Amino acid sequence: MGDTKIDYDEKFGMNNFRSEICAALGDSFWDKLTDGLTLPDIETEGKCQCRNMCAFMRRFEEMVDKETVKSILCKVRHGLRPSQSSWAREEFLQIGNLDAFLKSHLAAGLENFTKLNKENKDFYGQEITDEVLEFIRKNPAMLAPVRNGNKLICMAFPCDMKEYLKTNDSTMKRYHACHCPFAKESILSGETVSAALCNCSLGHVMNFSEAFLDRELEGKVIHSVLMGDLTCEYEITIPDDIMEQYVKS
Repeated sequence: MGDTKIDYDEKFGMNNFRSEICAALGDSFWDKLTDGLTLPDIETEGKCQCRNMCAFMRRFEEMVDKETVKSILCKVRHGLRPSQSSWAREEFLQIGNLDAFLKSHLAAGLENFTKLNKENKDFYGQEITDEVLEFIRKNPAMLAPVRNGNKLICMAFPCDMKEYLKTNDSTMKRYHACHCPFAKESILSGETVSAALCNCSLGHVMNFSEAFLDRELEGKVIHSVLMGDLTCEYEITIPDDIMEQYVKS
């Protein structure tokens, strides 16, 4: 769904949420938001089935309108920055055609995963079995954005693809799909963390497209396991001038 070359050089956690919330709404808002709450800790939140994040998101959404919540969380994006994918901008400009760039990026991704499969190597701890490789081939939006008109469609890798493919239970599929340590365990509880949190993943996905298009973009979550879906998918709007200059009829 984007750049698999990124070196995650900063530890992601609540500090990222605080930074973006304070930048948008001020330090005093953060103090009111967190007053009396136990802040989620990325290392231990799963042990309480993400109760702390449930409470944090519930209060955040009570205090702020929906679009502001989305805007802020999109900037959290797991601590990523478009500059970390600067190589993509250079490659995009060299190719000079959006569809050709996406096709090239997809081909490179498929080649990499085919190699991992043949050499019995893992991808961030995930075993690339024959079944996993076939699933990736059938869902190219996991490797590169897929253009549909003036939209780019992206799909998140299931966190544990092998287990995801093995189970037929919808709850367990959603559980194995989710990457978020602030939400994953809540899927197995009586109260799932608000799906608004998935805007953080939307920002993560948009990071790559913003890098190669060299601008901020608009997008939305169209499927999410926190909303009850079996996959996490996102839609990014391609600006009109990009369509005119880089999409050939």
